[in-house]
Amino acid sequence: MKVLTIVGPTAVGKTEVSFLLALRHNLEIISADSRQVYQFLDIGTAKPPKEMRERVKFHLLDIVSPDKVLSAGDFALRAREVMDRLSQEGRRFLICGGSGLYIRAIFKPLAKIPKIDPKIREELQGKSLELLYQELEKVDPTAAQRIHPQDRQRIIRALEVFFQTKRPLSFFWSGKEGECPYQPFYIGLFLPKKTLYRRIEERLARMMQEGFLEEVRRLLDLGYDENLYPFNAFGYKELMRYLKGKLTLEEALRIIKKKTKDYAKRQLTWFKRERIYWLDNSDPERTVKEIEELFPLGE
Repeated sequence: MKVLTIVGPTAVGKTEVSFLLALRHNLEIISADSRQVYQFLDIGTAKPPKEMRERVKFHLLDIVSPDKVLSAGDFALRAREVMDRLSQEGRRFLICGGSGLYIRAIFKPLAKIPKIDPKIREELQGKSLELLYQELEKVDPTAAQRIHPQDRQRIIRALEVFFQTKRPLSFFWSGKEGECPYQPFYIGLFLPKKTLYRRIEERLARMMQEGFLEEVRRLLDLGYDENLYPFNAFGYKELMRYLKGKLTLEEALRIIKKKTKDYAKRQLTWFKRERIYWLDNSDPERTVKEIEELFPLGE
């Protein structure tokens, strides 16, 4: 079964296009975003607003608490459960997101990784982030290219897999746990670089106006630690550091903008590995019509 899968860099307009398609063709949307799965992370992860969610059904939002980690493999299992259920009930859907590894895991199931000895994890957690990343570059350069140097959780995960199995994590990415009955029909959205970067900055300004800082303060008040994995989503850790007096607000916003732009570059690099029909999303209504021509969505 072919599944329309809309991908692209952050802030390119994937949610808007998916929403328009869903309205026109009575579709449901499976979100493939590695941070929108977490509860209480709403504004900073650009979750679909309430108005959209009242008109179109979105799946895989708010499914775990911030003190948990939902791996790509776990996410893929949940996504396929939703897809199976919707297919059985005759309900149609599309996938929308920018988390390349999570999307790939849906269609190309990861090989099962053996259980990790807790002692390995404890030893790695005692090392500095810089040292951990340098070690990852040596033992698994493929994973190091895909994992951000500041993403401590995923760096440790890659290293513990290597030391437990004597094989790099990237080896398991290429393995198969079982065939998937679904195949992606990829539509990639892009914008000129200057336009995309301007949208990233404008979106951050809008998030701040909508209460992003208050959302971060509320997470701290709930007792969540700034080093939790979900807070690697751009903005949370920086604003937490501002609230703790470790950064000025100006410094925090500058870092968020830079990290988000760097992430957009990495997303585009990742998706170049897939066979994708790329569409300029300068006009979302036109984009919708182009998608309808490429992937028939008639009832």
